[in-house]
Amino acid sequence: MAETRGAFVLSKIVLLRLDDDGALPEEVFTNAVNPVGGYFGGGGTPSLVSTMDKVTYSTDTTAQVPGAALSVARYALAATGNLTSGYFGGGMDSAANVVSTMDKVTYSTDTRAVVPGAALSVARQHLAATGNQSSGYFGGGVVPGPTPTVHSTVDKVTYATDTRTTVPGAALSAARYSPAATGNSTSGYFGGGRTPTDVSTMDKVTYSTDTRTTIPGASLSAVRFALAATGSSTAGYFGGGSPGPVATMDKVTYSTDTRTTVPGAFLSVARNYLAATGNSTSGYFGGGGPLSTMDKVTYSTDTTAAVPGAALSAARLLLAASSSNANGLPQLIRTTNLLSGINFISKGSSFNTGYFGGGSGPVSTMDKVTYATDTTAQIPGAALSAVRFGLAATGNSTSGYFGGGQPGPVSTMDKVTYSTDTTAAVPNAALSVARAYLAATGNSTSGYFGGGTPGTFSTMDKVTYSTDTTAAVPGAFLSVARHSPAATGNSTSGYFGGGAPGPVSTMDKVTYSTDTTAAVPGAALSAARYALAATGNSTSGYFGGGAPGPVSTMDKVTYATDTRTTVPGAALSVARAYPAATGNSTSGYFGGGVPGPASTMDKVTYSTDTTAAVPGAFLSVARFGLAASSSTANAVRGTTPIIPIV
Repeated sequence: MAETRGAFVLSKIVLLRLDDDGALPEEVFTNAVNPVGGYFGGGGTPSLVSTMDKVTYSTDTTAQVPGAALSVARYALAATGNLTSGYFGGGMDSAANVVSTMDKVTYSTDTRAVVPGAALSVARQHLAATGNQSSGYFGGGVVPGPTPTVHSTVDKVTYATDTRTTVPGAALSAARYSPAATGNSTSGYFGGGRTPTDVSTMDKVTYSTDTRTTIPGASLSAVRFALAATGSSTAGYFGGGSPGPVATMDKVTYSTDTRTTVPGAFLSVARNYLAATGNSTSGYFGGGGPLSTMDKVTYSTDTTAAVPGAALSAARLLLAASSSNANGLPQLIRTTNLLSGINFISKGSSFNTGYFGGGSGPVSTMDKVTYATDTTAQIPGAALSAVRFGLAATGNSTSGYFGGGQPGPVSTMDKVTYSTDTTAAVPNAALSVARAYLAATGNSTSGYFGGGTPGTFSTMDKVTYSTDTTAAVPGAFLSVARHSPAATGNSTSGYFGGGAPGPVSTMDKVTYSTDTTAAVPGAALSAARYALAATGNSTSGYFGGGAPGPVSTMDKVTYATDTRTTVPGAALSVARAYPAATGNSTSGYFGGGVPGPASTMDKVTYSTDTTAAVPGAFLSVARFGLAASSSTANAVRGTTPIIPIV
């Protein structure tokens, strides 16, 4: 593997480049280290306050942080943020002035600054906010008066520049105030509110396009306003509110855009005008009423309990909250360089694992391979939505996409969320045509599914992860219609090799930036074959096994030169066809296949071009015709700076 590391030293900070999986080769993944908790600011007691309380998640305790207090006492504001900072905008001050002020709380120092460039486009109160790592979205609100002015406006705050723009395409479906908002890395959900009529409406803002759609299936279980919301990367929790007040907790599942009511997660005390934030495992709902109560919602069990130690420093309502851990934000990961012993903090996924799903039987089984220990365990919650084999898979740093297969054939697309080890079908991402024995690869934004049977297809479907939608891209169709190829690639290009009938040795290169495909003769396989598997890192792809034979051959495609070499030392430990493969920046894992069927798992070490069977990682069920994905394959995580802890 090419050496890509270099260092620039300035005082005590060292910036290093990461491999495609976000870690130096000598590093091991340990725990996520975001030290901050949730920040609850402003509100009324009923007197207006600027107080900022910080909830430490690890101890479920709360303490005031005076340095982070708002620039002016206010209530009925909204807040969201990213990994480093929280943004608190709008509201009404103690002089009854509705304000557009935006305060920025820096988590690492527990300090607050006013950012005039990020001020709201219209001063308003009773609005809601959510966002992703790059931007915050502040929507709705009202300006009181004899004839109140209600807004549908959505303002977008770009964190990198601390500036605000209004995004008309993302405006709420109706002008309203006192809604609640949460979301994940791709979309924000604004639910409930008053128009002034109370509503249960759920609007979805897609960040990549700055557009809004109304999703009736995710509407709240009842009309309400003055509620609060937070969530994980997979689901949003909307709790409390009026009329009532109520303790109701509604759960919106993002993959299906549907809402269920979860009675076990109801608030411990019915209340309104509260605030919420949280991390990847729990949501914290604080204040309201006015009360100081803090409830903790555990996502894995959909249960809620009051945590007295985390109660606010004073009872208050109409406050706002933010956290670096909410809304499925990518987390900081502590890694250790085994050569130097230095601890580093890097941004990215901690999912150093591979997922092997489906296969002959047919089965819906999902096995998870932990790379650090070379062990495999079956994950029932991540099982495919239906039994199938002859499918294909790829994904990004947060999710794997498993598409097609038979019996059928089918066009089904299942999405595996790595953070929760759960799987759900995503109907809008279904393949454009039902087929089996296709291949897939992709980059951080899109997956490409090519070829297949019955008959032979050259079809290339592109799955856009931010919207969970699929469309055929004719310019990227394979140069030769075929089934049972294999595919891998890096952040810029995908390589589809081999296939039948023929068989063929053809290697096609898909250029993602243009959605075009061309054969690259210099990268053609060493022999015509089909029913093989492939994976790789940022520099090379490894194509192993296949038929006729079966064979154990391993061909290595070097991306920089579009050339292929055969690496005998990396040949599979046993000849086989119809295996699956995935991996990380240092190793590829080839599992299953025939004859057998087999449960064997082979590990290819890229730095030495050698392969060995790893018995601890054998599949839980012997099978062939399965598919595999990983958050760390195909250079999906890109190049990211990391900073040592000094």
